[in-house]
Amino acid sequence: MATSDVRAPGVAPQQADDSFRESLWSATAHPGESCPPLTGSQKTDLAIVGAGYTGLAAAITAVRQGMAVTVIDSHEPGFGASGRNGGQVIPILKHGPTELVAQYGATLGKAMSDVVSASADAVFDLIQTYSIDCAPNRNGWVQAAHSPAAIPKIRHMYQQLLDHGADVEWLDKELTSKALGTRFYHSGWLHRGAGSVHPLNYARGLARAAASLGARIHGGTSATRLAKDADGWKLQTPQGELRAARVLLATNAYTADLWPGLRQSIVPLYSMQIATDPLPPELAASILPNAISVSDTRRVVRYFRKDAQGRLLIGTRGPFTARPSATHAKALVRSAREMYPMLGDLPFPYLWAGPVAVTTDSVPHLHNPAPGLWAALGYNGRGVAMATLLGQVAAAACRDREALASRYPVTGITPIPMHAFHRIGVHAVVSYYRLLDRFH
Repeated sequence: MATSDVRAPGVAPQQADDSFRESLWSATAHPGESCPPLTGSQKTDLAIVGAGYTGLAAAITAVRQGMAVTVIDSHEPGFGASGRNGGQVIPILKHGPTELVAQYGATLGKAMSDVVSASADAVFDLIQTYSIDCAPNRNGWVQAAHSPAAIPKIRHMYQQLLDHGADVEWLDKELTSKALGTRFYHSGWLHRGAGSVHPLNYARGLARAAASLGARIHGGTSATRLAKDADGWKLQTPQGELRAARVLLATNAYTADLWPGLRQSIVPLYSMQIATDPLPPELAASILPNAISVSDTRRVVRYFRKDAQGRLLIGTRGPFTARPSATHAKALVRSAREMYPMLGDLPFPYLWAGPVAVTTDSVPHLHNPAPGLWAALGYNGRGVAMATLLGQVAAAACRDREALASRYPVTGITPIPMHAFHRIGVHAVVSYYRLLDRFH
């Protein structure tokens, strides 16, 4: 694909379209499998709409449970957030175990905490089981305090996880500086069970695994209509139809109006990332020397890590577009150089973005709005780990709803009031948060 080669200093050219060809991941990914569009009339036990982590992990689980599975996607496996995210595998939510117990009760809250804690294991187990070549790294993740005022909040989360049995370690300022290779942060805590992957290679590896087990995967196949019929459900597509006893909607931030209210139950926010070319060895050794992943405590969070080849990646909230421009990236480049002055004028030739599905309660949602119909979405920036595990949970629920009762809450679909104006509201809130981050 031809793109403009005009670059602002230190940033990549503007993306030409929504195919994320300018992302680091698409530039370095293994080729994907051929997934021809669905044509004619087909029948299956479980139809899955969306070939991201949720849908593909669900497909693997369902096939192993003995179900015939067909996955359809408007584009290709990993096209959406599953191929655009930062690749951080983080087995926590924004709420800690104590908060989940307070919200959902002792039994279900504890079970949810166990599910969340197992989410990174789910990712790395799949990688090992199916020999997925996606640069798996389990060196850990640090939540770093960007100001002294943020320390009590992360200390509270650390203590909750420690009490829950997580493999975590508190880091004072000196240990944080040593782990991150910068004195920019005031303290932090390390989760040793976390890690990172090449996100697009992980998605394509899941697709390859699902297909090898017998799942049918069709790219270039939009679901244009969903309706109940005498035998279950019927999905209409541009070139055919798919009949299924059960349906799982796994479209996350790309959710459209296939089922009433589902799109309005989440807000798609865009996250933007930049990346360098592989750093020179001496420079790479001084930045994130142990190859951990990091997220900080800003209200408009920054997250960063190195990939397997030593490229530095940094991301934050971006504009409402999958095609950020050089202008949009300037502040992020400046932030990277403030944290790591040794970068000097080293360029950031990669620039890309993608949507993140955010829920009002910061918890991923699992819905069962009609018999045989399920939906899982809203990962709030924890999608690699939680989408994988919730896909597995949803597939098990499709087979046996009662088995789910004590593991994860099944909630009703609740549209967000004034959803049509969410961009205006989010823009105002993000601008306000950025202002607060300057002073706190």
